[in-house]
Amino acid sequence: MSQHPRTPIHPWLEQKSLEQNAPGSILFQAGTGVFQRPGGGEIQLIKTGMALADRGHRVGLFNPWRDQLNEARILHMFGLHPEFEPLAMLARKSGIGVVVSPICWYDPVAQWHEASGWISGLVGVSKWLLLRHSGLARGRAWRSRLLGLAHCILPNSQAEADQLVRLLAVDPARIRVVPNAVDTIVQKAANAMARQRFGPADHVLYVGRIEPRKNVMGLIKACLAANFPLVIIGQSPLEYSEYEDACRKLAESGQVQFAGALLKDDPLLASAMTNARVFALPSWFETPGLAALEAAALETPVVITSRGSTRDYFAESAIYCDPAKPLTVQSAIEKAWYQPPTGRHQLALKIHREWTWTEVARITEGIYDAVAP
Repeated sequence: MSQHPRTPIHPWLEQKSLEQNAPGSILFQAGTGVFQRPGGGEIQLIKTGMALADRGHRVGLFNPWRDQLNEARILHMFGLHPEFEPLAMLARKSGIGVVVSPICWYDPVAQWHEASGWISGLVGVSKWLLLRHSGLARGRAWRSRLLGLAHCILPNSQAEADQLVRLLAVDPARIRVVPNAVDTIVQKAANAMARQRFGPADHVLYVGRIEPRKNVMGLIKACLAANFPLVIIGQSPLEYSEYEDACRKLAESGQVQFAGALLKDDPLLASAMTNARVFALPSWFETPGLAALEAAALETPVVITSRGSTRDYFAESAIYCDPAKPLTVQSAIEKAWYQPPTGRHQLALKIHREWTWTEVARITEGIYDAVAP
């Protein structure tokens, strides 16, 4: 079995987890187990909190053992989890504002391929079909009930917002799109750092969890077929350790490096993104994939899944692939390798101008003011 070193803890998260929350605070809540396997949604929580604090807001992590909801100003929940429904109901009864960042995408093809077996795959697809075609099912779905309790819902894209309306009967009047973002301090790091660790710049880079949804195995197969070196930064959640083992076994015969997990603020990560010839994220869906957005901010050619809300962000400045069609992954990587997409500089400028955590905090505080003046 592959080794699972302790997942690095972001310093802000570690500090906030020990602090006592003052009355009138904005309280953040995530799913009970999500920080056991942190990803883009958890980074969104951390970076939003840091940026709001920089603008003078009191932000804390909800502690169910100590905090009284009626003393808070806002409860902001990140993700959609069944455990959120009774908490949101209690917050509403306590008279505080409830805001939800859903960070979600529903795709029946992805659900089928991610399932552990054909029975669970069939159940997942059946649920999607019920949501898509049955008003009764939408009304009874726990996600619909949870979102119905929120004063405001903050999807990361218009595509995600449209899906919430279509599948979960969310009232569009309660939706406000808040984009994902990158750090304004992300600049072109010195290549020497990454070259010393990962070798020459001629390689494909992947950053993220090693799990079926990210289609890491499909990426490895594509790079082996194209004879391109691949660097993988990340590790698997414990429940997907066998998947990581299978990925490592598949990669034994090729030029694949497994570099382990890095903190989002580690300068080696930005250096690796700058140093790569292609950044690839051929997931079953992304909304839109924070690592890909960061790579694009550094003008690294991006290959990304066509599933999810990726086109809302990357438009024509990335090369798209469909994980359901494995040959498109290989061909997209080959195209980016030899003929990088145009418009990368313009996209990078847009990211640094419009999609920063400072801008996210500015938009979010306006929503808080409307919900809880």
